[in-house]
Amino acid sequence: MVSRETAARGRDGGAPRAAAVAIKLSLRTRGFLAFLMLIAYLAGVGFVLGGERQKLLGLSLGLEQLHAQEAALSRAINAINHSMLRVQRLMFAASPGSSYGDDLALDVELIQSALQGLQTHFPEFDDDVAQLDQVAAELRRAPSGSGLLALQVAEAALDTRLVELDGQVRELRKGLWETYYRVYDRISLLAVTMNLVGALIFGGLITLFFTRLAWDIRKLEARGADIVGGYRGAPLDVTRSDEVGGLMAAVNRMQQELREHERKLELSREQHFHREKMAAVGSLAAAVAHEINNPIAAIAGIAQAMCDAGPAGEPGAAPGGAALILEQTQRIAAISRQIAELTRPPVTTPELLDLNALVRSTCKFIGYDQRLRNVDVALDLDHELPAVNAIADHLTQVLMNLLINAADALAGVTDPKPTIRVATRPAADGVTLTVVDNGHGMDAAVLARAFEESFSTKPPDKGRGLGLFLCRALLERDGAAIDIASAPGAGATVTIHLPLQPDLQT
Repeated sequence: MVSRETAARGRDGGAPRAAAVAIKLSLRTRGFLAFLMLIAYLAGVGFVLGGERQKLLGLSLGLEQLHAQEAALSRAINAINHSMLRVQRLMFAASPGSSYGDDLALDVELIQSALQGLQTHFPEFDDDVAQLDQVAAELRRAPSGSGLLALQVAEAALDTRLVELDGQVRELRKGLWETYYRVYDRISLLAVTMNLVGALIFGGLITLFFTRLAWDIRKLEARGADIVGGYRGAPLDVTRSDEVGGLMAAVNRMQQELREHERKLELSREQHFHREKMAAVGSLAAAVAHEINNPIAAIAGIAQAMCDAGPAGEPGAAPGGAALILEQTQRIAAISRQIAELTRPPVTTPELLDLNALVRSTCKFIGYDQRLRNVDVALDLDHELPAVNAIADHLTQVLMNLLINAADALAGVTDPKPTIRVATRPAADGVTLTVVDNGHGMDAAVLARAFEESFSTKPPDKGRGLGLFLCRALLERDGAAIDIASAPGAGATVTIHLPLQPDLQT
């Protein structure tokens, strides 16, 4: 039997402690999401690099356009320089008019052709082309030195503008090349950096995922081996929402179901042991009662005859010794009857009981226990208590456990007088049976575990931690309830609530 100083586990002690997860994601879903994240990252990298490539393409087109402009300017400048040399030689010739058609006409046409090609890039040279056409037409109509001079002045002004524009184009092309190289370097750096960052991020996530997965699988493997080896402690923390988390929850359920199954087996074994023990005690008690009843009856008859005869043969004047013998033989007979009543074959079906009579009988019988020798057992029974529908053997076993536990709690108590008070009272929907002692009491830590199986504050040779566990199991099976209130130095109060119409599970 176990003391009330035992500790108990709550009803939900075996429930899995799962982390709150808002969304359950399977491993397949997580893999698909990781693939989508990778695609999104690569798309982002492609988008950024695509923008830079568009800049690079724009710069390439700009360089190509500048190259075309520079080539057109170069052709025009070369044609003008060649024509200016030709005009200068003609100006010093003896008869410029006679040689114009042969030497200068082709140069002017080349300049006009070059300027027409330049107009696609620089429309502002339209007036220069028109002026050159006018001077060339005047020379064709009336070749003269003044005409050649006018042509030379026009070509020199045009050449100066073209040289300046060519310098601007070259500077612009140089700037575009520098920008092109910077964009190219930035694209190369972005590509390398983003690929490296992506590899580090996704590599780290994959490594972390599989590391945690391997750790959880190893933890499941170890817990499975522990359960097979008899581990029945705290369940696994379910920290995942995927298939592995479901497997953790399943292992926890398996552990809890095994624990419940073992509890039922232990309870069944204890009840079987109790029935066998009570049957054996009953058989022995019946045999002992039968053997001692005959001599006790003879002794009682002799004592009664002595009492009837009196010292002088007068009825009613029995000596004190004969009366004492008669009193003690009646007491022995009453004890034999009590033993016979308590050890009769147990009833396993509910029946209407006189709870007060059961309490009196049990308290009288247990009062012969050595542990209750110096303890006052006070009965406070309500005489108008209704009958209860319960299993008498179960209530007897529970009350005996509670009385013995109270006696253990009173060990060493001398002041005040060690007392156990047993009371019955009607309640709103049943009756209550209360066992109160003024023993050492229990602190909060022990009280919180008051009904835990296989836990006891007693030495191993005095208790196995099953008494209160069996009490609660028996009462709850019969639709009743039990509760304990205690404090250090203030004793303990155990209250049993018996409903009038319990939900029995026999």
